[in-house]
Amino acid sequence: MSGLNRRWAITAVAIGAAAIATSGVAMATSSGEPESVVVAAAQPAKPTAGEPTRPPRPGSTSAPAEPEHVFLGEPVKTGVRGPGGELEFRFTKVDIAQLPEIHFGLLAGRTNAQGVFDGIYATNETVGSDKAPGFHGASIAFETGRIPAFGYYAGPAAKITARIGGKTVQAHQADWSVDPSIKVWWFDYSTIEPTDLAAFDAAGKPLPLGNNQFGRG
Repeated sequence: MSGLNRRWAITAVAIGAAAIATSGVAMATSSGEPESVVVAAAQPAKPTAGEPTRPPRPGSTSAPAEPEHVFLGEPVKTGVRGPGGELEFRFTKVDIAQLPEIHFGLLAGRTNAQGVFDGIYATNETVGSDKAPGFHGASIAFETGRIPAFGYYAGPAAKITARIGGKTVQAHQADWSVDPSIKVWWFDYSTIEPTDLAAFDAAGKPLPLGNNQFGRG
């Protein structure tokens, strides 16, 4: 997995609660190449939970590195293939003292032909509850062709739309295996930034918007 240059999800502790209150979306970006994770000061990238780690040498007292991400539930596989493999989303554990109502975030990445998942772009809510009705973590497309605009919705959304290039476009969506009321959504990749995110129930009734503004990494 490539290193993630996290902006909010990890550095919130160093930034402080006053800064946290200024944003509703948390972002992390990656160059797509394996590198060290940057959190205030450079430190080695950590393995993801479930991935094998190299045991310490005989006589060594150093403990194994903690995983960078703890995945929650099953991966959301999209069937969309492109540079780096299949587009995939994974929910990850968030545990930050200054964000007591935030317990999970969403990580977008690609899984290659060997089944190795490369986490590229992470997002999580930073204001209020991660399950408040409405949109959370709406993120514009990132890395040419690799990550489309995406996020998640909390509530009974049967259809999610946005305006792209002057047209109303419907997003793809899937339920989270841990909590089906949480919907992962993503659009087909486009270099045009979406606007006017909206959600509707099965009867076509508009649903709460929550934080429907797109963020940038």
